[in-house]
Amino acid sequence: MPLNAVTSHTISIQDHRIYYLERKGQTSNSPLLILFHGFPENAHTWEALINVLPADYHIIAPDLPGYHQSDPLTDSSDYQVPSLVARMKEFVETVSQGRKAILVGHDWGGAIAWPLAAFQPDLFHKLVILNAAHPSTFTQALKTSSAQRKKSEYIKALVADDAEVVLQQTDFALLKGMLGSAMFDGAMPKNKDHKASPDSYGQRLLRSWRNTPTLSAMLNYYREMPQMAPDEHAPETELSRLRVPFLRVTLPTLVLWGRLDDAFDEGILNGLTAYVPDLRIVYHDTATHWVHREQASWAAKEITDFVT
Repeated sequence: MPLNAVTSHTISIQDHRIYYLERKGQTSNSPLLILFHGFPENAHTWEALINVLPADYHIIAPDLPGYHQSDPLTDSSDYQVPSLVARMKEFVETVSQGRKAILVGHDWGGAIAWPLAAFQPDLFHKLVILNAAHPSTFTQALKTSSAQRKKSEYIKALVADDAEVVLQQTDFALLKGMLGSAMFDGAMPKNKDHKASPDSYGQRLLRSWRNTPTLSAMLNYYREMPQMAPDEHAPETELSRLRVPFLRVTLPTLVLWGRLDDAFDEGILNGLTAYVPDLRIVYHDTATHWVHREQASWAAKEITDFVT
């Protein structure tokens, strides 16, 4: 096996398998990075970033519970954020083997990483967030920003009772649109003489989405959200019922932010230092929500500077 090869593993956490990718570091003192992906992706989304991070970094990237090759969870309530945080805490404790890690989260992975870092700071040296809203400032934005409420309207399609059926019948047009159709140009054969690569990231995503239990698991992350996003023009009576949590993160934190994000209004970063006092925010003017793939070299440099 070549040095710094990325290998695949599974581990049982709370009686459910979690699949993860691992690239060993070159020494026992190599920095340990644990990467949590977002919706509707999987651990392989990190491969572009892993390839350009320093070779001596030890990297572990799991499929979140229920995604891709990780087992779907038993009950829908298992997808509530506190349960996911508890499960991923156990995962981190198991794979880190007593070492402190740098926790990296994107999108839903960030939604888990924020509270995990807040409630279990002793497990980590630092926190890195890529285009993932802090629960406190996100809820505040839902209360005050019609722009954020409009950007969150896609959630309604994902929590609908018939979401699985609609997504499958439309060949996952909504999910493809989120990620960008270019990712799937090589995932499906254009004609009988053009063979799709079975190992392309787009093809891997499509295979996992077509598995209905996996798709339902992914959607349950949204269905079990503690508070649903109100309509863009929701009345004040409805907005006043939203409760802003107080989630304080004391770890040194780096936020990398693609400014062309379709899911989050940049205003959700306003006031973040009230909850994350040791904070650095770095923007990329032309990156979208998928900054970790689109600008992997840029993200790797910022992370490396932060880690060292």
